[in-house]
Amino acid sequence: MRIGQVAQIVGISARSIRHYHRLGVVAEPARTAGGYREYDVADLARIARIAFLSDSGVPLKEIASLLEPEAGDPATDLAAIRDGIDQRITALARQRDRLDAIAQRAAAGLPPGLLPEPVARALDLCRSEASDDPDLAALVELERDMLDLAALRGDLPDELAAAYSALATDEDRRRSYLDLLAGFHRIEGRRPADVEPEIARLAESLIADPTIRSIITGASADIDDSLTGPTLEQLLPDTAQREVLRRTFSALGVEI
Repeated sequence: MRIGQVAQIVGISARSIRHYHRLGVVAEPARTAGGYREYDVADLARIARIAFLSDSGVPLKEIASLLEPEAGDPATDLAAIRDGIDQRITALARQRDRLDAIAQRAAAGLPPGLLPEPVARALDLCRSEASDDPDLAALVELERDMLDLAALRGDLPDELAAAYSALATDEDRRRSYLDLLAGFHRIEGRRPADVEPEIARLAESLIADPTIRSIITGASADIDDSLTGPTLEQLLPDTAQREVLRRTFSALGVEI
């Protein structure tokens, strides 16, 4: 049999068979006087076994130990290979679920990410109400980015998501939220000493909010030192704005 015939019988390409030869998992057969490889039934069976093992997920470099057990420990190799397949199945299932979520969000006019739809809709409403103030609208978008970052990392507390979702139905809360963002904007780029009264007012507003208090104190109890993520300085590079959060956390007995 010629290589093309073997490839057709086994259901693989002639190129794959040549690759097997290069790796040494199957020896090249003798050639005819015309220079063609001539395969016999034993060659065909070995190539079929190699193709079967490869299609089953066995790396070509591991196949020799299965075809010649004395060359290695096939049970150990198979266990490791199976574990790797299980990990890929888990990863593929996660990717499939995420693609389904992305498709649903796209159909709803939402960007990719894991930010809950009610939160995204509430922020859209806030941004619309701040449309006459581009700086304030930009702060709403910054909030969206930070919340989505938390959601992507799995660090978005349900209480926080619920609090933002409530903005969509509570006009007074929405007004307070935008006022808080406007206050953060006013102190941006200023020396903390020059905007001390505004820093104090903003910190008091955060401390007075029961949802903020429960989120901050709850999160501090669940901190895992093994996790890494952006620091407060990276998320909020402005010194005066960062001072607001520092005072808020300090007042609630949380170290940052």
